[in-house]
Amino acid sequence: MSDVQQAIAQIADIRAQLAASTRFRGYAPEAVGMIGLLSLLVVVMQIVWPGRFAASDWQIAITWGLLLAGGCAAIAIEAIVHTLRENDGMASPMLFSAMRLVLPAFAVSAAVGGAVLTYAPQVTWILPGFWQMMIGFVAFASYSSLPRNIIWPAAWCLLSGAVGLFLAGHHGSLTPLMAGGPIVVGHLAIAWVISDKERIPHGG
Repeated sequence: MSDVQQAIAQIADIRAQLAASTRFRGYAPEAVGMIGLLSLLVVVMQIVWPGRFAASDWQIAITWGLLLAGGCAAIAIEAIVHTLRENDGMASPMLFSAMRLVLPAFAVSAAVGGAVLTYAPQVTWILPGFWQMMIGFVAFASYSSLPRNIIWPAAWCLLSGAVGLFLAGHHGSLTPLMAGGPIVVGHLAIAWVISDKERIPHGG
């Protein structure tokens, strides 16, 4: 490798490191907050009309799976559109750095959810807690590029997801509040954290 190629490779590495540790502003708090409010509406509907919207664990789980998948897609599209509007040369590397965390987590969540819903519907109670924990995992992994306070919603998502998982396993079934309550709080908390423009990411 020539000196020029080595220099280019080093510059690329530096840009990648900067992108991973710089505040990523592509996530729209409005989109995350709307998912939280929509989740609240779903919880209320499942509690008030359980026969229609929460007739079984399978129905509860697939409802939340579709809502979270749609929400993830909306947030990703908003992030991509925001990046395309930016003239900052760091915007694209920062988006790539963020997507390296989000896309694998989404793929794992979709694969596990699809397999359980298709082949093991008797254990669909495992899914909402698992999905909530995956949200917490992504939030923790994004700590270097998001406001420091993201650690609190991340901790909430991990802990509430784990508690929900054990509660559902203990009862052998899901309830709307057990499945959706932590998701509502988690999304609203994340939206609040990323909406504060004055917060500085770790190391910033």
